[in-house]
Amino acid sequence: MELLNINANVIYNIINLLILVVAFRIILFKKVDKILEQRRKDVDGQLQDASDDRIKAADLKREYEEKLSIQEAEKDKVMSEAREKGYAQYNEIITNAHKEADTIIEEARVHAKADAERERAKYLAELSDVVIDAAAKIAANSHTAEGDSSLYDAFIENAFDKGTEKQD
Repeated sequence: MELLNINANVIYNIINLLILVVAFRIILFKKVDKILEQRRKDVDGQLQDASDDRIKAADLKREYEEKLSIQEAEKDKVMSEAREKGYAQYNEIITNAHKEADTIIEEARVHAKADAERERAKYLAELSDVVIDAAAKIAANSHTAEGDSSLYDAFIENAFDKGTEKQD
């Protein structure tokens, strides 16, 4: 029975160990558990904050993209309106230029026609002077075939000379 003979020191040591374990558990492990629990809560809170920040960032990105697409649509609209106004102004300028050109051409035609009429009247006046001179010479001279022929030739030559002077 010596095997069951346990020394009192061993029993005291076991009781002391159990008391120390309970004391450590109450004093140290609870504090360590509290610290670990606090750390776990902090990490969970940081993870939640990160998740919330990620969601906010995604929302902000979506908002930014929506605003960007709205601004892009507005830009396209403004550019389209500006392009249309530019084309309208271009067409108006071209139309006005054509009208002015037509007016200038018409005025030039009128002036050319008036100049042609003046030149024609001047030519007819000179021609009538030549005819009157020829008629006066014919009336003053005797009427012979040779004289009439020479007067006719002089008349043609005189009329031809005056016509070529005008062209120069």
